[in-house]
Amino acid sequence: MSRQSKFGLKLPGGYFIIKIILIGFFAMAAMASDRFVDHGDGTVTDTKTGLMWAAKDNGSLIDWQNASSYCQSYRSGGHTDWRMPTLAELASLYEPEAKNKHGYHVYKLIDISAASCWASDTRDYEAARFNFTYGEVYWLRKSFSGPSRVLPVRSGK
Repeated sequence: MSRQSKFGLKLPGGYFIIKIILIGFFAMAAMASDRFVDHGDGTVTDTKTGLMWAAKDNGSLIDWQNASSYCQSYRSGGHTDWRMPTLAELASLYEPEAKNKHGYHVYKLIDISAASCWASDTRDYEAARFNFTYGEVYWLRKSFSGPSRVLPVRSGK
């Protein structure tokens, strides 16, 4: 027995829509997990953006100036061209449907241990932070070292 949908398609018993939804759900989950490649050397590549990320943040409170220095001197995966990410680059890691082991909305292969990470974007005496709890941007004094981390990035090409 089939029924008519509002789009004029014959749907066998209503199970067709459920199957499509389930297939889409699992395909989307697979696509998200395939987006990032863990190189096993402290680096993770985002195949969508081509950026290579440090697999974890600096791990402690840090102000903007020290965060910038940390990124410039960061060495991992045999690379020496690490830098502080832009706001847009950090925002590309935000995933409202995912949570890492610390409960922040970022893909599981990225270990961000605080809600916010510094970005390279500045204006006067302030610098931007991207918040992975709410997906929002905050502008704070560069000297602020509250619950902030930094996550080095490099061009993967």
